[in-house]
Amino acid sequence: MRILVIDSDPQTATVVESTFAREHEIVSTTSGFSAIERIAIGRAFDVILCDLDMPDLSGKEIHRRLLDSAPQTAAKVVFMVSDPKANRAFLDGVQNQYVPRPVSAASLRETVRAMSLR
Repeated sequence: MRILVIDSDPQTATVVESTFAREHEIVSTTSGFSAIERIAIGRAFDVILCDLDMPDLSGKEIHRRLLDSAPQTAAKVVFMVSDPKANRAFLDGVQNQYVPRPVSAASLRETVRAMSLR
């Protein structure tokens, strides 16, 4: 399974990489623009773990762009969310899963396992 991690926080990237490195291919980026470019050039991912509050391009904007250009890929996004209550309207308006921040290895494993069963 190929997993794309989009997160500006190096600590979160480390947690994700250490959680999945043995059994999955992990690609990480700290830039939403870089992630969109990777996807646009045809890099296929089974799961995309995306920080909702990215500084350069928000997770909401990344998702919107993917809906416009690659809807099947947009469905593979799992948001990592610091404040679910503050983002409730957005989260309720999309079909995507989310995990609360700070992320835990257990919640990441469970979510990625559920995504692989789809």
